[in-house]
Amino acid sequence: MAVVSVVSSSAAACSAAGALHRRSRAVGASRSFEMRRLPTRSRSRRDVLADASFSADALSASADSKRSSVAVSSSSSVSSAAMESARVGKTEQASSSTSDLRSNISELATPPRPAAAAAAAPQAPSPVSAPAFSPILMQDIQAVVLAGGADENNPLTKHRARPALNFGATYRLIDFPLSNCINSKVRRVNVLTQFNSYSLIQHIHRAYPPEVFGMCGTGWVDVLSSNQTPGETGWSVGSADAVRRHMVTGAMSPSGTSPPDGYLILSGEALYRMDYRELLATHNDSAADITIATVRRRAGDATRLGICAVGAENSAVYGFKEKPTNAELREMSLGEDGRPLEECEVTANMGVYIFSARAMETLLHGKDKGAEGKALDFGGNIIPEALRQGFKVHSHAFEGYWQPIRTLREWFDANLEATITSSASGVPGAASLIDYTNPIFTIPRCLPPARFNGEIFTEQSIISEGVVVGPGVSVVNSIVGPCMVLGEGCSLERTILLGQADMALLHGAAAPDVGPGSVLKNCVVDSDVLIGANCIITNAAGVQELDASDRGYFISQGIVTLLSGSRFPPGTVI
Repeated sequence: MAVVSVVSSSAAACSAAGALHRRSRAVGASRSFEMRRLPTRSRSRRDVLADASFSADALSASADSKRSSVAVSSSSSVSSAAMESARVGKTEQASSSTSDLRSNISELATPPRPAAAAAAAPQAPSPVSAPAFSPILMQDIQAVVLAGGADENNPLTKHRARPALNFGATYRLIDFPLSNCINSKVRRVNVLTQFNSYSLIQHIHRAYPPEVFGMCGTGWVDVLSSNQTPGETGWSVGSADAVRRHMVTGAMSPSGTSPPDGYLILSGEALYRMDYRELLATHNDSAADITIATVRRRAGDATRLGICAVGAENSAVYGFKEKPTNAELREMSLGEDGRPLEECEVTANMGVYIFSARAMETLLHGKDKGAEGKALDFGGNIIPEALRQGFKVHSHAFEGYWQPIRTLREWFDANLEATITSSASGVPGAASLIDYTNPIFTIPRCLPPARFNGEIFTEQSIISEGVVVGPGVSVVNSIVGPCMVLGEGCSLERTILLGQADMALLHGAAAPDVGPGSVLKNCVVDSDVLIGANCIITNAAGVQELDASDRGYFISQGIVTLLSGSRFPPGTVI
């Protein structure tokens, strides 16, 4: 009877082991299929890992069951002992399989860090619960455009948000990230605002109707204003804090839509053209948790930027410093030792990121109380924290034109650079932003073309639609916005006229916006400004800073800005 019992038990154990082997193979096949198939919300990667872990536990339980069966039957006879020995061999093999399967699950749950990053920062732990990487599709990306920063030193932003500033006579700064999204097939876009947002919101609503991004919940562009809740009575403090607050309230996930697999974080205050599909390809190819778009910059110009330390053999980011000192720039520079710092290059953060949904939720979770009253920014806080926690952070090298707009001088120079179609250095300039294969979208205007009355002189300038130019006018390295009227014999040099909303807005077509014989140089003229005849506005004294708002103008960094609503009588000299 003992022999029969042993044989029966052995058969049962073998049958169980066979069934578990088939289940383990099925789980493995399911996991392989999960890696290949398109990401969906019906079955998460965490579920696949749970199934694999269950297989390992079940196989271990089967081994324990066989051990107890052997122990009961070993005292029956010598032949039982012989069969026990055979079963012990099978049990050890099953235990070994269990150990191997658990080891494979551990490797799947915690992907290894790049060698360069591990060597440079060995103290950074790997995320404990990181699932297997699954590629992200562009249709499952949600773009977030950050458009709410304050700007107290720019006279043009006293009544408008910085992303609403004009560029190239026709566009606004916000048009560039939104047009990049359209050209890259990004269909789900949120624009986060906070300061002076009225004109910005009006522009977005007029320029980007719902059908541009999709209908019936397939796509949208929503403007989300900063909010307060019973738990958080203050305003957003920092770019990441703005995103966190809207995620908490659910404003970024409209009803009836699936949660995104990744987030595309964009600045609304920078000039560049980028195909975000290339950025996503880098993210997927490197199996990254976070991908940062980066550009090369001279170290001497990078003290106000975020600087990445990138591995020499791959794109892994192993260090990050926001607004570094000269000593930190030297440490992170790409030049050879002994070269002057200003001749070295560094890898600068563009403020353009892709976050996996897991990375975003993990890094922003619990920040509402601990960061109360303190700024929470992606560059200054979130990226360094991601590196400390061991998330895989990679760099996407961008080689096109990129210019952040933080000051009046940067905005002024970028606009005038757009009038120069060729660059002496060979590096793409601002004029490269105007490209007909990847157009920049904005508000469509039904205006007549510009009209030139008599002989004029113009060089390296942009003159918008609806403009009327009198005889003898000279326009050099300047931008004339829509619906402006230039009087006879006036002269513009390195001057930007923002333009009017409609033709003959102020006083009809009979009187010009810039009076006859007036001379403007190195200045900005806001909308709704009247300049009389024979005015001289050149800042000949070279004043760098002057607040003359009570007299209708403001001088910042040597640039004279004529404020909106101002009137300058004939013969005015500034």
